[in-house]
Amino acid sequence: MTARGAERPDKRRAILTAAFRRFAQYGYRRTSLEDIAREAGISRAAVYLQFRNKEDLFRALSRDLQETALSSAEAAARLDGSFLERIERILEAKLGQFHDIVYRSAHAGELLDENNRICGDISAEARRRYQKLIRRLIDEGVRRGELAPHRVGLAAGSAAELIVDCARALETAGAAERSPALYRRRLSELARVLVVGLGGTPPSGGQHAKPA
Repeated sequence: MTARGAERPDKRRAILTAAFRRFAQYGYRRTSLEDIAREAGISRAAVYLQFRNKEDLFRALSRDLQETALSSAEAAARLDGSFLERIERILEAKLGQFHDIVYRSAHAGELLDENNRICGDISAEARRRYQKLIRRLIDEGVRRGELAPHRVGLAAGSAAELIVDCARALETAGAAERSPALYRRRLSELARVLVVGLGGTPPSGGQHAKPA
């Protein structure tokens, strides 16, 4: 591989990192490719070698964040533990970083709106993969006797969809006002409610309960 070929991934990563910082600090509309190039310490022409325009760059950043979150969720699903422990880890891996972005940025509402407008297909594909991951976890929980969603009239696929919907609602409803610690407590509480709702046994002795 040539030196030029070797530096391309690093340059692309530098641009994505710079774009993340600029979008978080100034929002999508107030950020230009010139701003991002300056943040990355490269020329605007170098940015255009990697991305067609600002929208293309925003999509690439959204895809990168989704892939990182999904990889973390998949790694969490492979760890040992009860269904409750694993679903808590998956929720945290998938949603924790997005909450941190929303909480830290004064432009969170604008960024979420732009993401829905520009990256709807990317978010939909990530949702499908996330839902598939959770369904596998539910199926395993049923085989291990930890869950019995049929008792409440739910198939595994419907249960997985419900979990994703609940997690999404928690992610978007008032997230900017919740501290990271409070948000993670809410994720843990949601996980416990979901386990009981899917016919599982609640934690004994307040094992996972966190004080209000």
